[in-house]
Amino acid sequence: MTNRYSVPVGFLCFSILVLSCAAPPGAAGAARLKGYTHTCREAKEQCVWHKAVVTPPKGWIEDKAWTERYQRLMLFENGDKGQDKPVMYLRAHIGDESLALEDYIKVAQKRWQEDLENSSIEALPDLKRKGKPAFKMYLYKNPAVPDQAFELTAFTKDVDAEHPEETFFFQAVLSSPNKEELERAKAAFYELLRNL
Repeated sequence: MTNRYSVPVGFLCFSILVLSCAAPPGAAGAARLKGYTHTCREAKEQCVWHKAVVTPPKGWIEDKAWTERYQRLMLFENGDKGQDKPVMYLRAHIGDESLALEDYIKVAQKRWQEDLENSSIEALPDLKRKGKPAFKMYLYKNPAVPDQAFELTAFTKDVDAEHPEETFFFQAVLSSPNKEELERAKAAFYELLRNL
């Protein structure tokens, strides 16, 4: 089951901060992450999730309760969570170094289209970043889900600045109920991606 934030409802777990993986000075080019643990509801054991440490665009505010609840960085423009407003989120999870980014994207998009059969995905030009991996960019159109009808979605693969032996996949989404709000917030979304 999907909702406005593309998060499975059964994936909501209580989380506590246990370690910090913030990058040391001079670790330019690699992503900065914080690690958290939570008690998995079904497994009844400790599981780990990671939050990207990134400066939000001007006017966009992290809602820490939502970040903890959905286990991804959740940003709202001026803190407004209205369903007629855009929202940004940034998900990071540890992955297999040998898995190509394109294969990761293919699986993620297949799952999305299985959940929303009438959705469409349009490839956009990559967002290139100086000294960092590029983001693969896509526009998702989801007519069956009015409050997330348009989503600008970005994927990249990077390492943790503190632990460069660990590979992470990142998915960033700007979700909006209409194309006009998406276009208006697009510059802020690209700023978020460049800041990562």
